[in-house]
Amino acid sequence: MTDALQGLGWSDFFAEAAEPFLRDVSAGSEPGRIASVGRSSYQIWTEQGLEDALLAGTLRQEAPGQQVPVIGDWVVAERLEETQALRIQQVLPRRTTFARAVHGGTAEQIIAANVDVVFIVTTPDLDFDLPRLGRYVAAVQVSGAQPVVLLNKSDLVQDAAWYLEQVRRLGPDLPVHQVSAAHDGGLDTIRPYFTPGQTVALIGSSGVGKSTLTNRLLGQEVASTGSVRETDQQGRHTTTGRTLYRVPGGGLLIDNPGLRDIAVWDADSRSVNFDVLEELATKCRFRKCTHTTEPGCAVQRAVQKGQLDAQVLTAFHEAQGQPVRRPKKR
Repeated sequence: MTDALQGLGWSDFFAEAAEPFLRDVSAGSEPGRIASVGRSSYQIWTEQGLEDALLAGTLRQEAPGQQVPVIGDWVVAERLEETQALRIQQVLPRRTTFARAVHGGTAEQIIAANVDVVFIVTTPDLDFDLPRLGRYVAAVQVSGAQPVVLLNKSDLVQDAAWYLEQVRRLGPDLPVHQVSAAHDGGLDTIRPYFTPGQTVALIGSSGVGKSTLTNRLLGQEVASTGSVRETDQQGRHTTTGRTLYRVPGGGLLIDNPGLRDIAVWDADSRSVNFDVLEELATKCRFRKCTHTTEPGCAVQRAVQKGQLDAQVLTAFHEAQGQPVRRPKKR
C-alpha cells in the first residue's frame, strides 16, 4: 500500500477486496478511485495522478447485482498496453453508500460512495428548514458516514445563536459549525475533518455557498460561483456535476449539485409504500379494483388529493404487470 493510494482513501478493506482481481488478471491492472463521471467516460485518481478511463463492456450491461461506478468508488482498472489508456474492469465493495430514495421511495439513487463525513450546508435565511435538515441528517446516518451541519453565510445575521440552537435539537452529538465561506470565517473549525485518506462530501440546496466553500478549502477557484439575488440573498445554482478533489494538506472533498430535498433510502421502502397503497385499497368500491379507471377507487382519489405519490402507484402497476395510467390532478 503506497502513500499515494493511502492519501486517496485506500485501506486494508479495499486491498483485501481487490486482491483476487489484481492477482488473477494481467500485471497491467491497478486500483483507482472515481473522481468524476461523464456520459461515456470517467476520471479516476491513480498513483500516477488524475487520469481518463473508459468502462469495460461487461460493466455496461447493467446485469442484476452489477454495480456501475459512482463518484468515490474504488475500482480495478486495466492499463492497455498499446495505448496506456485505462479501462475499468471491476467496482470494489463500498464501505459506505450515501443515497436517497427517488420515484416515491421505490428506487435508490446513489450520490457518492466511500464517504467518511458529510457536511450538510444551510444558511440563516429562506433556505433554513429544520425538518429538511433532519432528513439530510437521517440520510447521512443511514449511509454510514458522519453528518456535520454547517451554518454558512452566518454574516447575514447579527446573531446566529437561534439557528445554531435549532440545529442542535436534531441530536445531542451532532456537530454544528458556524462559518462564512465568502469571508473565510470559521473555516479553521472544519479543517480538522480533512486528514489524509478521509473523504468529506458537501450537500445542501442550491445557493447555500457550497462552491464558495469548495474554493476556500482547496485554496483555488475550481468551482464556479453564482451571483446573489438581491431579493432573498440566495446564491444561484452553479454546480452541475460531482467532483472528487484532493485537499491541500490531506483529505478529499466531493462537491455535489444542489438538492432541494432528500428522502431517506431504505431497502424496505418499496414494500412499506406498497403497504400504504394496499391499506387504501381496502376502501375501494370494488374488491378487485385495479386502481386504474374504476369508479370509487380510493387509491386514485388519494393520488388526486396528494395523499399518495403517483410514482408509488406507477411502480405498483409495473410490479403487477398492468398498463400505467396516470390519474389526473384536480
